[in-house]
Amino acid sequence: MKYVTMVGDQQYTIDINKEGEITLDGQVIDADMQQMPNTHLHSIIIDGRSHDVRISEGEGVYVVQVGGQIYDVVVEDERTRRLAGLKGGTSLSGEAILKAPMPGVVIEVPVEAGQEVEEGDIVIVLESMKMQNEFKAPRAGTIHMVYVAAGDKVEQNQTMITIT
Repeated sequence: MKYVTMVGDQQYTIDINKEGEITLDGQVIDADMQQMPNTHLHSIIIDGRSHDVRISEGEGVYVVQVGGQIYDVVVEDERTRRLAGLKGGTSLSGEAILKAPMPGVVIEVPVEAGQEVEEGDIVIVLESMKMQNEFKAPRAGTIHMVYVAAGDKVEQNQTMITIT
């Protein structure tokens, strides 16, 4: 999955497609990240060097602490960027289909068919490449159909939820 990240005035494109590897602005880097259970602390190994990183979510940003330095980081995934582009002057109508952007395991489905949701409500939590990704409703509506349950394995582009 591709992310666009802003750290101060610097923009970085991060592509996470393979286990143990990321692409940062086109450069392939060996990387492995593990979250310590029940904490905001992560252990990241990049090119054989270990780094302790504390990541917490603030209002619209992640607060990242590495080696005594604190950074405000804005992260936007490719899907969100595309949806933002669609919203420019138009309203999303019809059925919204949330598909898995990558293979993974469904961790949580906090909604059910018939439930009303607001734009931005979390509707699926998917774990992929040892990272949990929250998928939010792209607009307000009603959950039409839930195609997956916690524990299900999903393939890339598999439909998970539809919203009407």
